[in-house]
Amino acid sequence: MRTIKAQNVNHPDHQESLKEEKYTLICEAILAHLPGSSSSGMPFTELEEKVAAHLVANKVPQALFPKPGSVRWYCKAVQLDLEAKGKIERLPKQVPLRLRRRDAA
Repeated sequence: MRTIKAQNVNHPDHQESLKEEKYTLICEAILAHLPGSSSSGMPFTELEEKVAAHLVANKVPQALFPKPGSVRWYCKAVQLDLEAKGKIERLPKQVPLRLRRRDAA
């Protein structure tokens, strides 16, 4: 099975090996549901809920994410990678953490 070396915006020297199929599914869901750069963003907890609902709506087999918390873990890992790559951003000084897509320049 192919893997992706995901970056971590908080730890630039660390990379996480993620299964490509799972990474792609979560990445697509995150980018489909995060609002754009002109918005006030979305809390991570809401994003996680939308990603889980997206997987169900798209009939992703539960066997891909069988353990409790595995969708959340992948969601966080992919979120950190997308931030490191500049595709999404966190809004400064927001508690809880709020995220939004970055528009292409």
